[in-house]
Amino acid sequence: MIREYFILFLGLLFVTPSIGQVCTADAGQDTVVCGGKKSGSNYRVYLDGTGSSVSGGEINYKWTALDDGISFSSSQSKKAEPYFNYPQDLTEDTAFRIELRVYDDDEICEDFDTLDVTCQANMCPIPDVGDDLVRSNGCDVSVALDGTESEDPDNEQLYYQWESMDGNNANLFDPDSSIATFVFPEIYADQEFTFKMTVNDGENFVQDTLVVTYLDNDAPIADAGNDFITCQATFTLKGDRSYDLNWNELSYQWTLLDGSLSLNLSSSGELTVTSPVDLDLDTDYRFELRVNDGYCEGVDTVTVTIQDNLCPIADAGGTVRVPKFENRTVTLNASASYDPEGDELIYLWTAPDGSTSSDSTVLVNDLTAGQQDSYARYRYDLRVTDNGGATAEDYVEVIFSDFSAPRSPQVFAVADHNRILVSWDASSEASIDSLTGYADFEGYKLYRSTDSGTTWGGAEDKLYDFDGNFVGWIPYAQFDLSYDEDVDHCIYTHELCESDDLRRNISIYGLDPLAPRFSFGENSGIQYSFVDSNVVDGVEYTYTVTAYDIGIEPFTVLFTETDSGGVYVADTVWSTTNPDKFLGPDTLLYYDVNGDLVRIQPNPERGYPYLESDKGTAAADKNLITVIPGYTASNVSFPDEKDIEAIFRSDENNIGTGERAYFIVDRKEIVADKLLMYEIQAEQGSQAVDGLACENPYLYVYEIGDTLDRTPKYSIDYLLDGLDFFQTDSLTGLPGSMISSSIVSVPEYQLISPVGKWSDMMDGIRFKYENIIPLNPLSAPELELSSMDWYDENGVPLDSISLVRLIFSGLYFDMAYTNLNSYLRRLNFDYQIEFFSGPVGDSIEVSGINGTGMLGLPYRITNLWTGKKVSVGTADWGNENSNPLDEENGAGDFSWTRNEEIFMNGDTLSIGGELAATYNFNLKINFDIPNYLKTAIAWDPTIPYTENDTVFYKQMLWGSAGYSEGLEPSAIFVDDDNDGVNDNTWRPWYPWDGGETVVIRPHKFFVDGDNWVSDMSVLGAVSDIVDTTLQEIKVVPNPYVVRSIFNETPDSRKIRFTHLPQECRILIFTITGEVIKKLEHDDQFDGNEWWDLRTENNQELSPGLYIYYVESKNGLEHIGKFAVIR
Repeated sequence: MIREYFILFLGLLFVTPSIGQVCTADAGQDTVVCGGKKSGSNYRVYLDGTGSSVSGGEINYKWTALDDGISFSSSQSKKAEPYFNYPQDLTEDTAFRIELRVYDDDEICEDFDTLDVTCQANMCPIPDVGDDLVRSNGCDVSVALDGTESEDPDNEQLYYQWESMDGNNANLFDPDSSIATFVFPEIYADQEFTFKMTVNDGENFVQDTLVVTYLDNDAPIADAGNDFITCQATFTLKGDRSYDLNWNELSYQWTLLDGSLSLNLSSSGELTVTSPVDLDLDTDYRFELRVNDGYCEGVDTVTVTIQDNLCPIADAGGTVRVPKFENRTVTLNASASYDPEGDELIYLWTAPDGSTSSDSTVLVNDLTAGQQDSYARYRYDLRVTDNGGATAEDYVEVIFSDFSAPRSPQVFAVADHNRILVSWDASSEASIDSLTGYADFEGYKLYRSTDSGTTWGGAEDKLYDFDGNFVGWIPYAQFDLSYDEDVDHCIYTHELCESDDLRRNISIYGLDPLAPRFSFGENSGIQYSFVDSNVVDGVEYTYTVTAYDIGIEPFTVLFTETDSGGVYVADTVWSTTNPDKFLGPDTLLYYDVNGDLVRIQPNPERGYPYLESDKGTAAADKNLITVIPGYTASNVSFPDEKDIEAIFRSDENNIGTGERAYFIVDRKEIVADKLLMYEIQAEQGSQAVDGLACENPYLYVYEIGDTLDRTPKYSIDYLLDGLDFFQTDSLTGLPGSMISSSIVSVPEYQLISPVGKWSDMMDGIRFKYENIIPLNPLSAPELELSSMDWYDENGVPLDSISLVRLIFSGLYFDMAYTNLNSYLRRLNFDYQIEFFSGPVGDSIEVSGINGTGMLGLPYRITNLWTGKKVSVGTADWGNENSNPLDEENGAGDFSWTRNEEIFMNGDTLSIGGELAATYNFNLKINFDIPNYLKTAIAWDPTIPYTENDTVFYKQMLWGSAGYSEGLEPSAIFVDDDNDGVNDNTWRPWYPWDGGETVVIRPHKFFVDGDNWVSDMSVLGAVSDIVDTTLQEIKVVPNPYVVRSIFNETPDSRKIRFTHLPQECRILIFTITGEVIKKLEHDDQFDGNEWWDLRTENNQELSPGLYIYYVESKNGLEHIGKFAVIR
């Protein structure tokens, strides 16, 4: 919904009824007829009196036959265009006189006109060529032109003559027959052919035309699959390899050509067939598949040989998951296996160690019970054999496991001056609980330490249980799934859910009821980076990131009263997050931070607390990192992360206006000499406007040679001769692919990442492209604006003074999607509203309490994507848009009223290859009128008004163009003296001048083909070292007093040289000129060099004043001093 404020100024045209009644009758011209429109056994002859008129009143008609032989029914005699039945028994041509009387409601005026209609004795034949036809060059080389439905009312013999209206008579065969044949010429685009058929009864002839649309459309290719042999009780035939070169939608029809079998879903792409159980021999069955693209058919057949002995069905059961703490035996049962023909089955189980059993059941025990293993998996294979020796196989897995925490993510860090960006990957989110099989990830916890991980905070960050035991640390930062992410999260996978996948359907947040000192988070939404600005340059910081799950929610017991006697039935209610009804142990064990058991607690509702992955403890742990903040090299620069165009340069033809973001994960992974292309690939939605493919968008990244032709630098070539239709189509549709006469070249993609999610790390960065507006909401959201641009009558952007005037004047736009269907059309285009100084921009026919009339708009709307004017409508319900009787607020006045809702219901768009007038938005344009004016200048019918007077009436301001008294202000054009000048003295006031236009630019979805070029050299761009570069070099701390804050120990002291260039040499002198230390600095990004305050001879530095000398690689020098105080 748009809510923007502006003001402009316009005038209005008015209309007022004239006075006086004049009636004019017009029955039309005399005519000769030989038939009429057939209705049953009658033929209707229509007359036209619409040229008649009554000025200043309603018109009435009265038709009368003045001669015997024809007549009008009572209802027909009162119509403007009546009919009479043709007299079929005439023996000679006969003229009939017909009189038309026209009069007004009050019969103040009347007029007469007479018409002669001559009816011929020989009635004309009635040609009938049928409906216009559509044919396709993919399957039709000719078309039959059929006029056999033509007839003669007098049953005379008919003679036919067909003619091509396009000069193709040479392609017509049997043109003098009722059925002619036309052979189509070769075409290269859709083309229409028009034919004229003349039927002649020997006296009269009549013609009719037929249009045949001939489509340049290939016939579809049917593919029923390869022939095969089966012993399956049911099998499936697939037609999904069928295709249409023109991408028309296909319909499918399967038919059995031999015998009789049970077929299911015969009108779909997959046919399910039930094999017979009474065959004595292997039997062939032929199936025919017909695919139709709406114009042509493709046909293919497949032969399936069904064996006389059908294979049995092996069923070993589903995966069995057993908690380690239950320590129980599992029984596997194959009794669900069966033979379609009823044979007894022979069972053979094979255990993981190779031992076998011929029983239908087998027992499984956990061989690691009592050991430290928290997970054990066993696979048992089942083979069943029927009396005929046919076999079938299945297997089942038995898992003995504890509940498991998610995997820890890999952590990265980038240090800057007083800032550390910590980031981590998304690998934890793919974790599956080893016992439940649930994708139960919930969030990340970030911890910070300043003592290399010995502690993870101060005293205020410690968590204690009810008994005062130290059980954990408050995280430095925490990110959990948002409300929507939780509700829509799949139970069994971290990927996007399919329509029938189970979802959590609840939000997980707040304290864990089974571990109430620990929080699930507050629906913050998942992040993959954290900027720590609470750091000091030179101090060492250690970070670890853990991942945690949702645990198992306890069940509840619901008691329902069954009668009034107090009898209740208990029912166990399970959380939607636990569809397989896993139970926690009957007692829960709680530990402190040192791993010591501190509490055993009964667990009657059998839930289980959340689990968190281990914190990193050593440098080799992927979820732990230590980093020191400080300046980057002084001759290296990075663009501001908010300057997205600096790293992702938009193509000028891009449509999408979504958000882009990135952050640096690892500077050492940056490859500066790359030009990368980022390109959207998306699918065309069935409801979307043609050309606006927005569904399932992915971002493809590949390297290009230069920014001009943007050709891929590295490609993979595929020979066209070795590709089928689907492979060719798939490859040529990929971003950056190119096709020649013999090969398809596809870029080597460096990364493919879904829109809306952070990418994996690539060349040291992670990025995210995201639509600002949601792709698949449950209801149409509010319209979000990218911008509104104003222009003057010459198309020049309004100057700042004019814009300021508009902003403070109060014009208010409210534009909203009509419904979800309009939103799903993916309306990725801008609209222009052109303002006029009167209600001449557009006109709308409206009906209301005051009848039917035309309402003029002082603006016109154009769709800038199509370049077409948008037709509009309105209910004319006035300012409040709530009641058709609300005349006080402008309802039913045939005038546009401020804030009156306008329906943009004639937006012509192409959807599915067809043009349609669509209804996409409702628009209200309002402006402020001060309340004091509404009463101070309210229109009064007793007051005479003269030129330039202004009144308030029906929510609008009106200006007077002349004298009036008692005349209601209205927007009706009055021309009493027929001079074309508006004689109405009232003019509505609009807050615009006229000639201005505003372009409304909504946010738009990313569209297939949107692309950006990234020049990676801007990340860590190296500049020349100049004198001013070296002037920033400093020694920290200076002076050095006893010790620094830089994580020193009694045996290790540190000072730091900062703002250094990438490469330089540092010499340290005593004040007497003795060189006591040489340091070589060489680092691509780090502008800091550490010194342990020990000389070249490994002697501890004495207190005193020292000189340092820095020489850059290009020979520039800098000299400074520092002091050491004990």
